[in-house]
Amino acid sequence: MPNLRKSSTLSKATPRASQVLEDYDYWLQREYGKSGTYLTNAKTFLKTVKAAGTVISQLDTYANGKSITLQSFLRRLRKFLTLKGIDFIVNDLNEKKLPISNIYVKLFLASRQDRLRGELSNSTYATVLNGYFNFITDDLKFFNKRTAEKYVLSPASDYTKRLYRSVLKSFCQWALLYQEQKLTDLSSDQKKIQKGLKLISALSLREISSIIVRTSRSQIKRYHKESLTESQRAKLLTACDTSKERAIISLMAWNGLRTIEVSRLNVPDVDFNERKLSVWGKGKSKKNKDVIKLFKVATAEIKAYLKQARIQSGSLFPGLGKGDISALVNQLYDKAKLSKKGKKLTPHSLRHTAGQIMYDKGVQLEFIQKTLRHSSMETTMVYAQKAIDKNYFRKMPYKI
Repeated sequence: MPNLRKSSTLSKATPRASQVLEDYDYWLQREYGKSGTYLTNAKTFLKTVKAAGTVISQLDTYANGKSITLQSFLRRLRKFLTLKGIDFIVNDLNEKKLPISNIYVKLFLASRQDRLRGELSNSTYATVLNGYFNFITDDLKFFNKRTAEKYVLSPASDYTKRLYRSVLKSFCQWALLYQEQKLTDLSSDQKKIQKGLKLISALSLREISSIIVRTSRSQIKRYHKESLTESQRAKLLTACDTSKERAIISLMAWNGLRTIEVSRLNVPDVDFNERKLSVWGKGKSKKNKDVIKLFKVATAEIKAYLKQARIQSGSLFPGLGKGDISALVNQLYDKAKLSKKGKKLTPHSLRHTAGQIMYDKGVQLEFIQKTLRHSSMETTMVYAQKAIDKNYFRKMPYKI
């Protein structure tokens, strides 16, 4: 077997610029509740990064002479790079097209357009999969659990590890189905591709699909998100001055919508008769919305808002962007004196509030997952773990 360490930059766990951006976006959302301009300026800088010199040294040179405001944005990126120990990157941001070089990746993406909605999702899948094929030097003989585990576990971030695992699992499940396709249903080119895919054993595909990214106990605790109690949530709603504010808070703290999802809502998305809400979520296209149950509090508050605002069509909250909603929520935290309770609250905390209260009230995890539209049950399990940690010493019997 060839020396994989020498065959690929990625085998040394050097992250791609696109991967760094994804991790930075996640970190910004987790730590500050927004990414916006910070992410945009980070991308502009990362496009300029060269192979020579560390990323931080190039960032310092780039920031020199820039406006005070831009330097402030870039300091946050510097903090992130330092925390993550990122010294070098592979710059893949100047590619004009998606990095789809491998024929198997091309076919996978083409056959999965119904699931991979949006350019970002397409790009992410292409980058991760081509990274793995690059790692094994495009040789399907090395497409196995051992090399896949090396690749999946190479990023520093647990979030990115889980992303890599998820993408490889999707590809393996597709490859298994393609291997079993009847020859009569395939063109001559597709038959050649099927023959190539059969170089990967079905056992290897299943083993890769079962790879587990283990998170330490301390890491799980770090993933616990700040959320409000039921009484604090009610207090926040009471702090609202207008029916519009109440409608927004109810959608976020009861139905668990993200700020971007609230700003995208249109009047027809709210179905009072069926008690349903159509949500244009993260990574989705406008044509493929998720339909979830509209809860009682949100129903009442939206009805009151529509009656007062006399809005019958178009945007549910005209002229209101993601930033406006974030600013509103932060103001209401201060007004309700919730931000001074030692909690690191962000607008996204309302989504975690909705999930945690649902779990604490006994709602099934599967229903919480569907309501919050988590792609993985692992994400939803955070609420269960938080409840276990909270109640362990209080409810664990003294005598057994």
